[in-house]
Amino acid sequence: MIAETVFAEGLSFDPWWWEAAPRREVAAPPLPGAADVAIVGSGYTGLSAALTLARAGRSVIVLESREIGHGASSRNGGAVGETLRHSYTALAGRLGREAAIAFYHGVREARAWVENLVITENIDCRFARVGRFVGAHRPADYGAMARDTEARRRDIGFDADMVPRSEMHRVIGSDAYHGGRLIHSDANLHPALFHQGLLERVLAAGATVVPHTPVVAVRRDGSRFRVATGGPALSAGAVIMATNGYTGRASPWLRRRLVPIQSQIIATEPLPRDTVERLVPGRRQLGDTRRLHNYYRTSPDGARILFGGRAGAGELRDRRRSATQLHRQMIGIFPDLERARITHAWAGFIAYTFDALPHMVEHDGVHYCAGYCGSGVAMAPYLGHKTALKVLGSRGAATPFDHAYRRMPGYTGTPWFLPAAVWALSVRDRLRV
Repeated sequence: MIAETVFAEGLSFDPWWWEAAPRREVAAPPLPGAADVAIVGSGYTGLSAALTLARAGRSVIVLESREIGHGASSRNGGAVGETLRHSYTALAGRLGREAAIAFYHGVREARAWVENLVITENIDCRFARVGRFVGAHRPADYGAMARDTEARRRDIGFDADMVPRSEMHRVIGSDAYHGGRLIHSDANLHPALFHQGLLERVLAAGATVVPHTPVVAVRRDGSRFRVATGGPALSAGAVIMATNGYTGRASPWLRRRLVPIQSQIIATEPLPRDTVERLVPGRRQLGDTRRLHNYYRTSPDGARILFGGRAGAGELRDRRRSATQLHRQMIGIFPDLERARITHAWAGFIAYTFDALPHMVEHDGVHYCAGYCGSGVAMAPYLGHKTALKVLGSRGAATPFDHAYRRMPGYTGTPWFLPAAVWALSVRDRLRV
């Protein structure tokens, strides 16, 4: 039975982020008959692409099936880093040193590009370069991170330090890890305010954003595309599919190449300031090397702990159950928070690819940009911008992430294997093997 004492009175299942940035209701304008570019999806990817294209003088329409920014762009943990799902050494071993260098230069450029976007556009989203500590779940993980850190310093430069267990309290108020790595260049932001700032600039640039208008099909129509909705159809010179973890049946080609994964987050009630400062000194971003890894931080005002992760194979539909499981994981790291109550519990879908690398690619004339594997705050706006440059025919579109998606034979977009995989990974995490 779930312990109700875990929850504060008035538990909300909306993201805590929406307290400062409620989902904006944009009045749906009449659908125009034609546009230079149609973008499907109003998250970071779609809005970033729309901003670049509109400022280049193109007529742009962004189509969203729900309210603007309903998906992961306003739900995520807000980490802005230069990290891929594969470590640098693992990627070099798999694809070769030259390819690994290119990918890691690309993700570094993405992090810097997002920071520059926030500054130049004057987006008030609480951006802060606070660094990120990644705790070693097993002793072997510490050694692997140390070797990876040294290789990255040698080959591409890397502003990071290893923190042994004996010194860990200077970066995190916990004894749960076997030391870890502190990445100084990483940052965090308020994801919903960042999304809101992008939306405001897209509208000011003259793009049309249409909520509550699901796209049901995209088809070739001579040299253009016919974008079918539940109402009128739209003729577009180019189409960008920017739906990531919310990709539906209107895009079967992309759907077969993405694995949607639900990630959950809880927010604690406001905590004593000295408690938060002791547990999370410097308000830095935090994470670990668990196979079902946790990611967590303070709220931008330093009053709460926001704790995210995968609550387990059986917790995907029950918010109270998943919140209780995340609370249990949180107090395993911070025992002092055992009596901290949960005020918000929410979830959203990210998307993994079968090679665990982000992608943008053109297929049969349609541009696809999705599959950020948990690094979407940095990669989605950046690759949305790069995709827009590709539509414009700019040489600046070049990126190592412009490459074909892998497929799994027989997979059509429904991740039937996910519950068993999550269960197996959770067992390995518990046993630390």
